[in-house]
Amino acid sequence: MRELPKNILERIENYSNKKSFSDAKKKRLIDIVTKRYNESLVTPGDAIGLIAAQSIGEPGTQLTLRTKHYAGSLEVSVGQGIQRVIEIVDGRLSSKYPSMKIYLKKDVFATEKKLNKFAKSLIDIKVSTIGDFQEDFENRTVSFILNHDKLDELDLDKEETMTLIYDKINDTYVSKRFTPNKNGINFTFDKTTPLFNIRKALLKWNKIPLFGVKNLELTVITEEAGEKVISTKGSNLSEVLKIPEVDTDRTYTNDILEINKVFGIEAARASIIKELKFTFESNGIEINQRHLSILADLMCFNGKVKGVVRTGITGEKTSPFARASFEETVKHILSAAFDGERENFKGIIENLIVGQPILAGTGRVKLTLDPKNLKKMIKKQEGLEEN
Repeated sequence: MRELPKNILERIENYSNKKSFSDAKKKRLIDIVTKRYNESLVTPGDAIGLIAAQSIGEPGTQLTLRTKHYAGSLEVSVGQGIQRVIEIVDGRLSSKYPSMKIYLKKDVFATEKKLNKFAKSLIDIKVSTIGDFQEDFENRTVSFILNHDKLDELDLDKEETMTLIYDKINDTYVSKRFTPNKNGINFTFDKTTPLFNIRKALLKWNKIPLFGVKNLELTVITEEAGEKVISTKGSNLSEVLKIPEVDTDRTYTNDILEINKVFGIEAARASIIKELKFTFESNGIEINQRHLSILADLMCFNGKVKGVVRTGITGEKTSPFARASFEETVKHILSAAFDGERENFKGIIENLIVGQPILAGTGRVKLTLDPKNLKKMIKKQEGLEEN
């Protein structure tokens, strides 16, 4: 039996000290872990890539297209079916349902009211969120009308909000002034200003940020194990982690590329495994984590998150046949022919294409048999059995 790696022995030692195990009990634990460790080792030559692909792909056919909604809100949703798996495996630049779980430091908010106010303060509020522009192109005037219901919903101060909008919109027009009670702002343009320029200015003004964290469209307070957690629609991990009230050790986003950008490739690899495992388990499917680890290793081994697509891992294979087996078959074969590429038949796919044994399992072992010595060995064995 193989000995346990050093890091596993260290973990056993720390666990034993924490639980105050006796020497006999610690030795028993080491024996159990050693046995399990050796049982889990892969036999040399096993086609672990094919096994992992089958173990993930076949259960993947049972996944649905459903989406989970937080707290009964249709607006905060997280993809949980086959779409989410494809999104992760393809290494897509943007998630269809980006979401965060924001954990807060202990006892940072004394009341529910303060927590609600904090959650609302995270929402990315732009000018278009809390009002509308009404255009009078004939007279070259535009009016911004405040939406009081939206203002109350987001718990914003009218005076502060209108002053901020007034200060931030500062180009194109000739004059601007508040309407009575600061319920709106009137903008006047020069009579010669092209209508296209006015419309362009309005589109720009609508996108002016006022409050909150960029990209966080909605927040919902949920509860996990008696603890209040803020779930979001949208993600901006780097900015959220700068907020003093946020627990930076536990706050999490489902956007893998954002995790890679903030924490690095090892964190991205761990999040790929976590997200895939969560997606399958939420559909009642259990997959051995080692298969998911192989896929995550393949996607992250060169320091970047690369999807299993023709522009990612598959497109970078040195074998022309392996590239052609995935997508755009004729294109890859013609390109390989024009470039004079050589097929070495070292992988599994390319050997299957031409109908010869793959370099895995028994196909990886090459033996030369001596017929004369084989006969001698058989006779010797028969003689021993007779005796």
